[in-house]
Amino acid sequence: MRILVVDDDRACAGCISGILRDEGFVADHVTTLADATLSASLAPYEAILVDRMLPDGDGLDWVREQRRAGSTVPMLIITAERDTVDHRVEGLNGGADDYILKPMPLDELVARVRAVMRRPVATLDPVLRAGNVTFDPANREVRVAGKPLRMPRRETCIFEMLIRRSGKTVTKGLLEEGLYSFEDEVSSNAIEVGIYRLRGHLMGSGATATVRTVRGTGYVLESPDEPITVPDLPGEVPQVAMVAAQVAVVLSNQAEPSPALIPAAIAASLPESPPAETAAAVVAAVIAVSLAKRGEEV
Repeated sequence: MRILVVDDDRACAGCISGILRDEGFVADHVTTLADATLSASLAPYEAILVDRMLPDGDGLDWVREQRRAGSTVPMLIITAERDTVDHRVEGLNGGADDYILKPMPLDELVARVRAVMRRPVATLDPVLRAGNVTFDPANREVRVAGKPLRMPRRETCIFEMLIRRSGKTVTKGLLEEGLYSFEDEVSSNAIEVGIYRLRGHLMGSGATATVRTVRGTGYVLESPDEPITVPDLPGEVPQVAMVAAQVAVVLSNQAEPSPALIPAAIAASLPESPPAETAAAVVAAVIAVSLAKRGEEV
């Protein structure tokens, strides 16, 4: 997750950015409010740390401007100069989510950042879910069917961005903006490699949530174990056609179509001894989807 540090004290900002990176965050650093405004307009930040005494103004005034403009990004004031109770009350009433005095223990700073970042989801459910996979933003822990799934930081970050928008397409550009700072050198296939490795972790752990590629756009996290709904059609539809359609829909979202990927929900809908034409429909659906993915004519 990406964080902006606005502080003209380069040594202090370097320490803060360093500990944030060690804890799995992506940190950008600017020294003026003008640069903070530009950065906030270019990148999606999960939190912003702002000093008060900056070369071009008071950081709290900038926070007020951002709030008036409709920004809901968590913002934390970090300052050494204005540290009285009145100043702290002024900062919190001015729109800051927290008011931290310098110097502060860096581990406490990280804990405060995480605390304000999880407030938006805490009103509903602090744990995000997709199929049998859960993600706890507080400790950045992924679990599959209750068992911890340990992944490298980059794949965990990608998964967090996808599960926060579960069921919706996340563009490649948005993933890049959330994973890399302005100073990072990003290879052209970095996101594709990260998605490939993430899929390997999910498949290897028995996760029901899968990452589907939206060609030319991005990726979407889906839960194939959710029931497939078919719109009402006039008249009776032969069971063989219904089964073939359901199988085709499910397999079209799989990288490697296979009869073994038919979800339990569809398998349960089949009779105990399916007639030959039903079995043939399943096979036909598998073959059709496989050929379509290869760009061949059915």
